Amino acid sequence: MDVSYHEVTETARVEQVPLAHLSVETGHLYLDDFADGDRQIARQLEAAAPWLEAAGKRIRKRFGRGARISTCFLVDDYTPSVSSAEPPKPSDVVDMVATAADQAGFKVDYLAREAGCAVACERPYAGPRDQSRLADIVAGLIVEEAAVDANGARPPTAQTGWLSNGQRSPAVAVAMDAPVWLPPEEFGHFRHSVFVDVELWSEDKSRSESERQYSCALLSAVWQLLRLGLLRDAGRAVAAPYRFGPGEALPDLWSQLPSITQLTPESAPFAAYQTLSVLPPQYRAAEHAAEIIIDHLQFNEAVLKQTADRALHESSPITLPDNPVGRVSHMFFDDVHVTVND
Repeated sequence: MDVSYHEVTETARVEQVPLAHLSVETGHLYLDDFADGDRQIARQLEAAAPWLEAAGKRIRKRFGRGARISTCFLVDDYTPSVSSAEPPKPSDVVDMVATAADQAGFKVDYLAREAGCAVACERPYAGPRDQSRLADIVAGLIVEEAAVDANGARPPTAQTGWLSNGQRSPAVAVAMDAPVWLPPEEFGHFRHSVFVDVELWSEDKSRSESERQYSCALLSAVWQLLRLGLLRDAGRAVAAPYRFGPGEALPDLWSQLPSITQLTPESAPFAAYQTLSVLPPQYRAAEHAAEIIIDHLQFNEAVLKQTADRALHESSPITLPDNPVGRVSHMFFDDVHVTVND
C-alpha cells in the first residue's frame, strides 16, 4: 500500500480554469424586468451590440483571428421581487435571451445567476454539500485600510458591513461637543477626494438566526472575480459553467439552476484575462463600488501568479497589471431613445 504524507500547513493545490482573452457582459436584468416579456432584454442587447463589435475588432487586431472572446448575461434572481407576477422560468428567459441576441446580431454564450454569486453551484439541483459560499469567501478576503487617527471607536468592516476608500469625517462623541469639522478624505487622492462608503451587507436583527443580505456592490465584485478566473474555494475552482445536454430540461426554479449555464456549444471560455461590462447607466455606482471592494482584497498569491504566468505564455504574450482592478472595464450606454417618424 502506497502512503503519502503532507504537512497540515502545506499550500493547497490551486486548480486552473480555462481563460479567454476577453469576457463581455452584454446586459444585466432583474427578474421583475421580464414582466413585460422580452422588451427590456431586447433593448439592452441592441444597445450592447455596437460596443461588442468594437471590442471584438480591438481584441482581434491584437491577438489575431484566433482571439478568444466570450459573452455573458447576468440575471438578478437574488434581489427580492416587488412584483406580484410570477417570475419567468429559466427556460423562458433562455429563449428570450437567445432570440434577442440573434436579432441584435450576436450570441450570448453564458447565462449567469446573481444568487449564484452569493452561493455557487455547478450543476442542477445541487445540494448544500455541492455549493461554495462565494460572497462569504470574498468578504473574508477584505483588508480594511486603517485611518491615520483611528482610535478604535468605529468597529471594523467585518462587524459593520461597511467599507470606505478613505478616512471618514470624525464623529461627535458627545452631543454638546463642537469639534472642528473635518471632511472625509480619499486614500491616495490627487488634489481632490472622491470619497465612497460602500455597504457590503445588511442583517435582519429581528430574526433568531440572522443571515446576511449581500449588497449589489459585493455581488458585483464576486461576479467580476468569477469572470477574471480569480476565485477559489480551498484551491478548488468554483462555478464552472454547465452545459445542458440534448433533451435535458432546465429546472423550473432559479435556485435549482447552476450559477453559470453555457448556452452555445464550442464557445470561448467563460473567464478571461480582461472583462468588459456593457451596461445601462443605473449600474454605474454599484460597479464603482465593486472596484473599490476588489481593490481591498488580499488575493491568493498562487492564483495571481498562475494567471500571470499563463498570460505570459500565450502565443501573443500578455503582461497583466498587478492589481486585478486593472483588468476590469466598463461601458455605460446612454438612456436616450430617439423615435423615428415614418
